[in-house]
Amino acid sequence: MSLVDKDFAKTYLTASDPWCKSHGAEDSTENLGGGMLYYALAYSLRSKTCVCLGSGGGFVPRMMRQAQRDLGLVDSRTYLVDGTLQVPQSKKEIWGEPCWVPEDSVFRTNYPEVEIVLELTETAFREYFQPNKIEIDFLHIDADHHYEGAKLDWDLYHTLVPSGGIITLHDTVNYRPPCGVYQLMDEIRETGEYEMINFPIAYGTAILRKRQSDGRPAS
Repeated sequence: MSLVDKDFAKTYLTASDPWCKSHGAEDSTENLGGGMLYYALAYSLRSKTCVCLGSGGGFVPRMMRQAQRDLGLVDSRTYLVDGTLQVPQSKKEIWGEPCWVPEDSVFRTNYPEVEIVLELTETAFREYFQPNKIEIDFLHIDADHHYEGAKLDWDLYHTLVPSGGIITLHDTVNYRPPCGVYQLMDEIRETGEYEMINFPIAYGTAILRKRQSDGRPAS
């Protein structure tokens, strides 16, 4: 007996996703690595609106959406925002590019209800999320890994997460230049506005939650 359906994990959650290794998982295997963390957060918090900024293979939005499916959350939505079509080749040569863009990809075939926004994160924020006043229960930031890009995503999207919401940052222990997520982490920590725990799973994932004005965690 196993809590994890290994065949399902291999067929749906890690299938055809070489990028999942950056989360401690393995392509087309039952090893979900840090994926269990994303699933557990979305499931335990009953997150009705999940947003993933950037994804190489669709691993994080798969875990988010699967949690919503398993809960049977009515009117729940998972968004994937990725500007791969507008990203300059110079950045793709450093970070690579998504493998899920074709409509017949394993990710899009198995999770067709995940709403894909093929725009740069700033464009998506200003033209879609902000005008529609979308409130995000669970936000995952994993798009531009340069310091300036990660900071911009934080500055924009954390404003859409209520005090009881959760934000995760990826590549928090990736110190390979020009990755600068760890610098953003240091800045957020210094403000004292967020509780933070950093898990050194593969390239690192941090969980953040806003504090109340008296310093207690938000309820």
